Amino acid sequence: MHSIRLSAGQAHDLEGPTFTGQLQVELSGGLDFEVDVPHMESKRRGSKVAIRNPRETTEVTVSPGYGHSYFPTGTKLFVTLHVTPEQGEGTRIEFPTFEVGGLRSFPVAVILPTEDQVRLIVAETTSDTTLDEYSAGVRSALRRSIERDSLPEGKRRDVVVIVDVSSSMPLSMDRRTFEAMCTFAAGVLSTNSGDRVLHLATSSAADPLEVLPGPEAVRQLAARDFLFKEVGWSRDLGSLDPEFALVVISDDLPAEVTARGGVVHLLTPRRPAASAGHTSTVFDESLITAVLEQNSMELAVPTRTMFDTLTQGEK
Repeated sequence: MHSIRLSAGQAHDLEGPTFTGQLQVELSGGLDFEVDVPHMESKRRGSKVAIRNPRETTEVTVSPGYGHSYFPTGTKLFVTLHVTPEQGEGTRIEFPTFEVGGLRSFPVAVILPTEDQVRLIVAETTSDTTLDEYSAGVRSALRRSIERDSLPEGKRRDVVVIVDVSSSMPLSMDRRTFEAMCTFAAGVLSTNSGDRVLHLATSSAADPLEVLPGPEAVRQLAARDFLFKEVGWSRDLGSLDPEFALVVISDDLPAEVTARGGVVHLLTPRRPAASAGHTSTVFDESLITAVLEQNSMELAVPTRTMFDTLTQGEK
């Protein structure tokens, strides 16, 4: 038996009109689960599900077991498919590790039969990045609100995270608040942007535009030593692609941001003096505590507000 590993969204064709295999499904922490395999013969024993002969397109779905309406925060899903043909060598197919915390269910793959072969299509997830437990808690809260893992390709958006490095910032925002903002932004962006490009900029023209490797790098901004020394904003926001959405971390809504227009969401320690039609998340003590305690109820509305802004209300 030879082995292959598929990535998210990848398809793999299995020769022959018939199909026989065995799914092995596991959740981190030994959590119980349910597996739904419609339109084909199936029989489960423990973590293994024998499947064969799909009659039509089948979506293989994993849901939490008894006692859970959602997968707990941080839950990882591991899936392997052993294909056993009537003749020849079998194949062991490893799926990517799926981060499923906060979801009601997760469709791991689609099995599509045709006249002379069976096509296996792995779930396309843009949220399999590793987050720290607090950012994962924010992501779980958002997932519960929108009841999905990520956005389809056409709805994802490139984002620029802009940190205000004006001299007034240290007077209005302490380190704990800044860390909560970075944690919150990482959790939302892991669902909103997925595999699209994330950039980092500051309000200073002296700092170059930087490409971030992924949403987890937004959380790590909290450990950076930004130099809060400029009197105002010197960066020309007009030079940024107008299609980029902006996530601004500042103690108010800067006039430079208002003048640019476009899609903007502000993370701030106090309610801005004027909104100019843009949305904001105010990090008061109650919201900071919700982030640290992974309080899904308290995080539901603010995460959804930022999500809807960055996706322009996508449903």
